[in-house]
Amino acid sequence: MSYFSPTDGDWPRVMRVHPVLDWSFPQVWAFIRGLSLPYPSLYDQGYTSLGNPDNTRPNPALAYTGEGGEQRHRPAYMLEDTTLERMGRS
Repeated sequence: MSYFSPTDGDWPRVMRVHPVLDWSFPQVWAFIRGLSLPYPSLYDQGYTSLGNPDNTRPNPALAYTGEGGEQRHRPAYMLEDTTLERMGRS
């Protein structure tokens, strides 16, 4: 992908613009939350990278033990070490 790319195939001829390609994980979340944009609820359940249901799970870097001793996960936007974004994918 590039910042500007024309449609291909039999799509109508328009220029697609992708301004967020170089945004960091925290920048994406600041944008989404700053504008109160809707996003999939799985991100609030600790998922940081969504893919095939067979190989995607909540990110272990967001795991913590709840008051009752149960395993819980913080929301994706709370991930501190962004190099671990894809830890929930195998």
